[in-house]
Amino acid sequence: MKLDWIDFSTLDPGRDLPASWTYTAAETVVPAEAIARKRGALLLTMRRDAVPAEAVYWVRDHINVSGYNPLRGHNEEDHGVRFPDMSHPYACPPALCGEEGILIRAGQNPEHPVEAAEAAEIVYQTILAKHQGKTVYALICGSKINAHDILKIIQGEDHA
Repeated sequence: MKLDWIDFSTLDPGRDLPASWTYTAAETVVPAEAIARKRGALLLTMRRDAVPAEAVYWVRDHINVSGYNPLRGHNEEDHGVRFPDMSHPYACPPALCGEEGILIRAGQNPEHPVEAAEAAEIVYQTILAKHQGKTVYALICGSKINAHDILKIIQGEDHA
């Protein structure tokens, strides 16, 4: 399987604030043209301090309450459709398909709180990738998970 990998762990400021509160949405999105040049499935990963150090969770769905959408503005038809199907935005990595996936979110709404991990960067990139018809895998990882572990998971092997 051809796979392009984007890791957002370097964007995490390492504080108690979610990265989306420190960076603007536009700063956390890889340009649509860069995603369009990627030819395979897309793997999006992020480390979160709130996740147990040796844990890996696959993302099953997201909620975007940020008020931001990377598809706003003029639509480049050669990149994809204006309103992509977001009913099943994430594929399950083979090694994790027996486990329940997690819900992530972009932004907060005090009137409608959502129990979900903050991962705005993944939400925005997924919207762009689905706009372009790509398969998206997304993983939220603990601090002790390394690149080798993630590759094993994507290849269908147990990472433990």
